[in-house]
Amino acid sequence: MTPTDPSVPSVCDAPGCDRTVYARQHCERHYRQLLRRAVLSPERQESLACSASPCPRTAVTRGWCHAHYLRWVRTGDSRPHDPLQEPGHPRCGVDACGQPNHARGFCRTHLSRVDSLGSPEANSPVRSPGAQGSISHGYRSVVVPKQLRHLTEGATRGLEHRLVMAIVLDRPLAAHEVVHHRNGDRLDNRPSNLELWSTSQPKGQRVEDKVAWALELLTFYAPLTTTLSSD
Repeated sequence: MTPTDPSVPSVCDAPGCDRTVYARQHCERHYRQLLRRAVLSPERQESLACSASPCPRTAVTRGWCHAHYLRWVRTGDSRPHDPLQEPGHPRCGVDACGQPNHARGFCRTHLSRVDSLGSPEANSPVRSPGAQGSISHGYRSVVVPKQLRHLTEGATRGLEHRLVMAIVLDRPLAAHEVVHHRNGDRLDNRPSNLELWSTSQPKGQRVEDKVAWALELLTFYAPLTTTLSSD
């Protein structure tokens, strides 16, 4: 690149540009534009307000803010008088829930109740007192406190509904035992909503096998009948 000729004007020839000449009577920006496109791009204008009045956002495309532009692209109408969704995730429609909206205006828990019970049962607690943790396949997984790990055979993390039932029974659950949610809501882990089920079956079909299995089952669960019936 040859040095700038001192005889040429010191200011770029592009309209409205006051930058110093770089080459061929243009600043570096406009000179490179001419090399690439053979035409000059207009100077950027100051930010303008979205034309979908009374929207206070800055225009970014075709005179609209991004939200109104997307409306126009998707529906053919920017609908300037329809309120825009506020930034952030919408919340569950149940008052005082505070959980993110999952679908149809409800969080996962209240939507599950609507599907299974026909009502979100807004007055029923969403989770057990003090419960925290993550949700996987509709069930809540929680950290097991150190003082309760004898109920999970040393596991430091487990499913909350199984932990609650283990606390009720004051023993670890057997491998053949499952915990059923009475109202169908997998996150409603109140003891009154949980039932202990067993998938145990006799290994054979001979009479002596079934009798042996029945006696084993009775021996295992007989001490618990009073505890379970009281709930």
